[in-house]
Amino acid sequence: MIWRKGLAKLARPILNAIARRVFVLNLDVTPSLPDTFELMLMNAARSVAADGDFRLILPVDSERPKFADKEIKIGFFGNIANNAYIFTKCLRRLGYDAELVIEDGSTDADLMSRPFWEDVEVACASLEESMAFEQQWHPPTYVRRVVYDTTLQLKFQGRLSAIPEVQEMYQQSFGLSLPVDRALLLAQNMGHWPYLLAMKRYDVIQLSSAAMAMGIFCPKPYVVYPTGSDLFIAPFEETFFGLLMRAGYRHASHCLLIMHTLPEYLKRLQVVAPQSTALVMVDTEVYAPGGGEQVRAQWQQAIGGQKFLLNVCRQTWLWKGNDRLIHAFSRFVKEYGDWRLILMEWGKDIEQSKVLIEALDIKDKVLWEPMSSKPRLRRLQQAADVVSDQFVMAAYGTSVLESMAAGKPVLKSPLNPQNDLLCISDLPPFVTANEIDEIYQALIKLDDEEFKQKKGVESHDWVRRNHGYLAITERYIDAYKSALCF
Repeated sequence: MIWRKGLAKLARPILNAIARRVFVLNLDVTPSLPDTFELMLMNAARSVAADGDFRLILPVDSERPKFADKEIKIGFFGNIANNAYIFTKCLRRLGYDAELVIEDGSTDADLMSRPFWEDVEVACASLEESMAFEQQWHPPTYVRRVVYDTTLQLKFQGRLSAIPEVQEMYQQSFGLSLPVDRALLLAQNMGHWPYLLAMKRYDVIQLSSAAMAMGIFCPKPYVVYPTGSDLFIAPFEETFFGLLMRAGYRHASHCLLIMHTLPEYLKRLQVVAPQSTALVMVDTEVYAPGGGEQVRAQWQQAIGGQKFLLNVCRQTWLWKGNDRLIHAFSRFVKEYGDWRLILMEWGKDIEQSKVLIEALDIKDKVLWEPMSSKPRLRRLQQAADVVSDQFVMAAYGTSVLESMAAGKPVLKSPLNPQNDLLCISDLPPFVTANEIDEIYQALIKLDDEEFKQKKGVESHDWVRRNHGYLAITERYIDAYKSALCF
């Protein structure tokens, strides 16, 4: 068995080379059926996704530059959950040369990827309604916007004759040659050409979410920064996009890990680039304790009560377990009548939650808040006594960290110490629960004022220590310099 594994390891580069050669030799054959071209694309994508580290690095070039004293220009691409926007703000505040590039119409089209959602106060009933508020936002100079080019996309996709055209454009724009198979793949993604051109400005790039699929076309060293499904799901899908995502990881110059990014996934992808831990950066100057009195007064006027539990996540029972919280709160509020539950009115299971609340006869103890942008959500977090998240996954997201930065105790599912201690030395001071009875018992604990206050202080201190931008910026900068030297 051992010799077979060794032989397979030796043979893999040879087989990849043969596959590439066969692919090149067959480019002159005009596809006779529509699905033949699709099969050719998938073969090319699979070949690139299976590549290893075949850069030409001569022995005389062993002394690589360290960039220790060089001021580097950093470009952020892929603004999932506005993380990159927050990182850019924080780095610039500390004197680093960082910019964010937003792609309108494609990679950053989602509401939660739009920087205005971080800056403009919005309360709305739908995603479509919320986008109208973007007109109120004035981009800072360090946010650059490019538009997905549908004209270029239609011009190049679907034809083999586009390959030399794309190769020539790439050579002229970046001074780099593009192999035939990558040129074919890029021809199917030329709508992103303005996005790629924007990468010329920077010494090093950080890619997140769907932007990682552009990694194999990136003309500069790049760092991948996965935050969830862009590692757990996308690169393992046997689709054209999935293979490009897989290739994006395998050709990265460095991989940054956040706490719930399990290293096993990177092992499965056979990522050879250096890896390091850099937890999600929180702007602890913007997200901080204080305020909330006006919101509390509005809650009390609307629904009464003296203590408020804010469920900050969307209504999606499968992924968040909101139904478990509602069941537990129904039992809890019958004994502790001064509490009220605040729910966010977004997510696909809103109606299911409302039906359940009606059935449990607690409608007069539950208040729905509309979908809220970050400035408004911050005030809700500051107003709450306790913030709850999801009760399904051993993970946490930015809304949890921002609630902790406001000095609030957080009730959520427990983490997995075996995995998470790989990334941090001390686990967060969550009040943890999964099942209905566990949530009920946790709420009883949180009714104790001394316990609640203690957990709030611990939350604030922990997030500043482990996620605060002042504490962890150097980890990011080290990763960017590592990418330049890889």
